[in-house]
Amino acid sequence: MTVVVAASFIAVAARMSLVQFLGIYFVHRAGIDVTTVGLAFLCENIARGLAAPFFGTLSDRLGRRPLLIASSLVTAVVLPAFLLVTGPATLLAWSLLLGTAGAINIPVSSALLLDLAPPERRQSVLALNYTVMSVAYTLGVIPAGYIAERGYGILAAASAAGYALVAALYLAALRGPLPLERAAPAPSPPRSRSSFR
Repeated sequence: MTVVVAASFIAVAARMSLVQFLGIYFVHRAGIDVTTVGLAFLCENIARGLAAPFFGTLSDRLGRRPLLIASSLVTAVVLPAFLLVTGPATLLAWSLLLGTAGAINIPVSSALLLDLAPPERRQSVLALNYTVMSVAYTLGVIPAGYIAERGYGILAAASAAGYALVAALYLAALRGPLPLERAAPAPSPPRSRSSFR
């Protein structure tokens, strides 16, 4: 459980360290209208909200681990790709990709915590996880302004490194069958054809 909470902290901090300053970048560096930037961020949130239930259900079938690792690796690539945004069309595409990739992390990591926690501790574990994420929202922004002054490329690399670290944590710590996988029923043997008609 500690690894999942730590991964949530790093993921939120890596995201917020960058997202807080992207409005400034898109308006003043990419030259995109502020209204368009706001709509793009709205589209990202809508994509995340719509896709989250789907990925939560998908994790019940495929398992938590592959989706969490895939989400971290995809976000590590998509998030710094804001440097490739040159206009409204590429901004919208980037926002939708980021929202879709980000839709996996919170519902699936929360489901994994519920899988790992004893029934009597589930509420406290979820509360701890959301408290840690709230702290990460704040702490992730503190060094980001300083880094952004040195260059948005450095900020992009730092955020990508954060998500790569999350993927590495999941790969290193989530070994062996997880509770949901252990609880999965064994496939039934194929039925033999009866010789009776």
